[in-house]
Amino acid sequence: MTKAEENEYKVVAKRYANALLEFAGKDLSKEDLFKQIKDIQTSLNNSEDLQKVMSSPIVSNEEKKNVISKIFENNISETVLNFLKLLIDKNRFNIFNSIVKEYKNEINRQNGLLEIKITSAIELNNNEKAMIKVKLQKIMKKEIELDWATDSDLIGGLVFEAGDNIVDCSLQHKLQEITKEITI
Repeated sequence: MTKAEENEYKVVAKRYANALLEFAGKDLSKEDLFKQIKDIQTSLNNSEDLQKVMSSPIVSNEEKKNVISKIFENNISETVLNFLKLLIDKNRFNIFNSIVKEYKNEINRQNGLLEIKITSAIELNNNEKAMIKVKLQKIMKKEIELDWATDSDLIGGLVFEAGDNIVDCSLQHKLQEITKEITI
């Protein structure tokens, strides 16, 4: 997927996520609604067969809706079930994962919570993670939820990602910058 397609999906996913948020509170809370769509996402991601059915152009939309109904109707609200059927009708089920992500981002934004993904070259211990979290909360003046990852290609340092913003403080990035300056 190209960066342009990714951005287009993000814009569309954000619209669907906001539409879904408008239904929250009528028959279930924003958090309960999120739990339901997150559970559906987990089920989809864990079932290769279900993914194949839902992405197949050979399977009709009616058949896809029947499959979704049979699997999820006893475990989710009517609102969420109808939302899934709408995505199928509009041929937007392929962006369901993006919708879940954007829904979560919007709930976090409304609750004043900032989600940051931090990637380090090595696994950090709990004390180091706690110190980083405290410093980031002081800087950002917000409650922060951290998602940790490791990537040995970074060599050293950290990469911070919050939404569309990336701050790359890795040694790998600094070496790339030096290489650019030398070759120019």
